[in-house]
Amino acid sequence: MESKKESWLTPVPKQSLSKMVVEKIKEGLISGAIVPGEFLPSETELSERFGVGKSSVREAVKMLEAMGVVEICKGNGSRIRTTVDSSVMNPLIFQLILQSRTESKDKLVEFRRMLEVSGSLLAIDNASDEDIKELKDIHERTKQDFKKGRATVENDMEFHNKIYESTHNPFVVSIGRSIMELFQPSLVIANRDYSRMVTDNHDKILKALEGRNKAAMEEAIILSLEKWKELALDECME
Repeated sequence: MESKKESWLTPVPKQSLSKMVVEKIKEGLISGAIVPGEFLPSETELSERFGVGKSSVREAVKMLEAMGVVEICKGNGSRIRTTVDSSVMNPLIFQLILQSRTESKDKLVEFRRMLEVSGSLLAIDNASDEDIKELKDIHERTKQDFKKGRATVENDMEFHNKIYESTHNPFVVSIGRSIMELFQPSLVIANRDYSRMVTDNHDKILKALEGRNKAAMEEAIILSLEKWKELALDECME
């Protein structure tokens, strides 16, 4: 009987072979047959077990390297990463970008509201005093930059990403960072043309977080998104 460790090492269908190899490796990760930090079988073994050419295996491994799933260790093979490298390509953001071009604006707002409200409420439960201090520092820097006529989106992105980081949940952080990339063009407009709105919104969010007030947090997020939709998102999607 085939062991769990080898259950994913079976031939792949004869179509889109490199993608199917990626799917088989994903299957191994999901089942736990392969674990982070472990080396994949050799290119030769994968080729034989999957019933595909070495070129298909090589292409699949390169795809996984680009996605940050594996790292290629010269002379030793390919190893499953144990941490996410923020510099690698994030396939999710490309999927979100493409969908945002075909779905309605209301669906986009609904999506952001769902994630931002739930993430911010979780931050109320999990944020440390240090997290709140860092958010205050970002907020103060934002206000000072606006006073000096510097309307950059980086502070706004950092503020929202720090909210997600304050959940101390790596799944929330990863999704949060992806959606902030998706909304960056509209945030550029908000910071350029509506700086007072940005600082007022952040002020309300910070006060709700510091007071651990979930009702106030949800109200602040919903109000913020209504203004963002009306002013920045409309212009961005014209």
